[in-house]
Amino acid sequence: MITVKAGIVGCGRIASLVHMPLLTRMSEIDLVAAVDTNKKRLAETLEKFSIDEGFDDYHRMLKEADVDTVFVCTPPEYHCQIVIDSIRRNKHVFCEKPIATTIEEAMAIKKTIEKRNRKDSASLVLMPGHNFVFTPCFVEALQYVKNDEIGNLRKIVGCALSNLMFYGAKTDFRVHAKGGVIEDQLPHIVYLCHEAGGPLNRVFSVDSHRRGHIGVDDVEVKIELANGVKADLSAKWSGLIPALKFDLIGDSGQIKMDLLRTPYNITLIKDGESRTIHRGRRFKQYFDVLRNRHPSYFLEHMHLLRCVEGVDEAKVTVDDGVDLVRTLSEVMRPFEESPYSPVGREKVAVVKGGEDVEEAIHKSIHFLGGLNIKRGQQVVIKPNVCYHKNLDNMIIVDPRVLEAVINLVKKRSENVVVVESDNNSGTADERVTKSGVMDLIEKCGVKFLNLSNDETEEYDVDGLTLQIPKTVLETDFFINIPKVKTCNIEHTFITIAMKNMFGVLANRKKPKLHEKLIEILLFLNRTIHQNLIIADGIVGMQGLGPIQGSPVDLGLIISGLSPVTVDAVCCHIMGINPYAVEPLWKAYKAGIGEIDMNRTQIVGEKIKDVSRKFDYPTFSSKNIFTALKTTMKVHLRRA
Repeated sequence: MITVKAGIVGCGRIASLVHMPLLTRMSEIDLVAAVDTNKKRLAETLEKFSIDEGFDDYHRMLKEADVDTVFVCTPPEYHCQIVIDSIRRNKHVFCEKPIATTIEEAMAIKKTIEKRNRKDSASLVLMPGHNFVFTPCFVEALQYVKNDEIGNLRKIVGCALSNLMFYGAKTDFRVHAKGGVIEDQLPHIVYLCHEAGGPLNRVFSVDSHRRGHIGVDDVEVKIELANGVKADLSAKWSGLIPALKFDLIGDSGQIKMDLLRTPYNITLIKDGESRTIHRGRRFKQYFDVLRNRHPSYFLEHMHLLRCVEGVDEAKVTVDDGVDLVRTLSEVMRPFEESPYSPVGREKVAVVKGGEDVEEAIHKSIHFLGGLNIKRGQQVVIKPNVCYHKNLDNMIIVDPRVLEAVINLVKKRSENVVVVESDNNSGTADERVTKSGVMDLIEKCGVKFLNLSNDETEEYDVDGLTLQIPKTVLETDFFINIPKVKTCNIEHTFITIAMKNMFGVLANRKKPKLHEKLIEILLFLNRTIHQNLIIADGIVGMQGLGPIQGSPVDLGLIISGLSPVTVDAVCCHIMGINPYAVEPLWKAYKAGIGEIDMNRTQIVGEKIKDVSRKFDYPTFSSKNIFTALKTTMKVHLRRA
């Protein structure tokens, strides 16, 4: 007999592999509606699961569909409003973890459900999706603790291992979350920790790592729970085979389990002896996991059903959801705090400029408040001329961009100097001449200076001597004109505004400086004041930049007053998480610039309207093949 009519919001991987197959197999539940903004995915979902109604807007489903229970399976940033709107429409709600992304959102949800249930004796159920608390081995372990089998609980050790290939995700919200694995895998360990040892008391330490190109992919957290239990928690995307290991350590014994791989087994260690206790399915449990039939999901759905029917009291409540969000917020605090304090919000202009480059640059400067150059001031312009050829207009700055900037500056001052320095691709003079940039400089009637021939001041950075030209240090107005490119140099990921400053160094043997490249970039971008950044995104480069990638026609000019913030905006346009770019993350934490888009004003085009998915600078077969083709084209090309 059907007792629940369900609608699901979000038809991504967790919905299509777990929730919808389960709901369609449960005779007591009728899945009658689905919502997804991707119309193709929605149509496939409706057909695959024989769902009657489909919507591209959840508001319409809440208003038009005959549903009494809503399953929220969207990315976390959308959870709060969908949950609140569903409650206000008198729907029971199941929401994937976490129920919100901030404690303010979580408390708003709590206030909404409590207010609704005070008004009506027929209470609504709001159940956070903490599925692993229903895992048989975990339920058994808690009973062992309750029965004093291991004495007083003293410590919890938990580790969630996964990899992004395991998901086969249909959206990439995980890799764009500022906390990465903290927001994806750590919540499982945290809510299990709360269930076993109580809510959070304090966070001792958070140690995060970025080993790949996807943000924080490895984190270790040490916390104390309200009852004094200590917990060492970790989450990693670097694990090849997924696992969810959870150990309960008491003063007279220990319980070990892997809730994901062996959901029916616990290992009890006591009095020097270890024994594994099996609670069913033995070898079949491995196949259940591989087929996305982990027992916790079915038990979770059955519990939800019984709660809706009024048979069971909720095992996972809104307060549990709030506690999870509160702990995650404390763990995420280092990602939210920065000593950077600009006057007002940082502003970045994103302007389309494929057809009329000069007009686009003029417009972008206007968005930023105008070109504040006083008459007669010396203006130094540093374009990216890292190479002597510009294949497909993707390697060095577009000559139209440089010419437009020079012409605009000359309306204010005739004292203009274009600069570059020697690198391993040749002297600055050779590169500027062979690329045709020197002809442009002479046409515009301004000077060129090879910074490697300039007087310098020496600075020590981590044992390396940097020679910084006095022209750069003493100029009245500095304009940085980078190219929007990915970069395969270790830990850099992109080469845009921050990296373009590496080219001001007078040092001729620059490869020797790469061993401390991030520290040097931080020093340069802190020490040398940049008055204006105009990033050339007319044609960008993806893949194995800065030379051997492939072109991306963006048709954009991205301008700002902070190299860090301009780079962060460019990252979002390129489909890259700025928190995954180590120089940007460290610059943000050092107070050099802002990378949080919530604290950045974007003027001109909206990022979502102009963004493109760039190929990451990894040594994939596609990128290697492209690099070989690019190398051949570059060497066959005369100029």
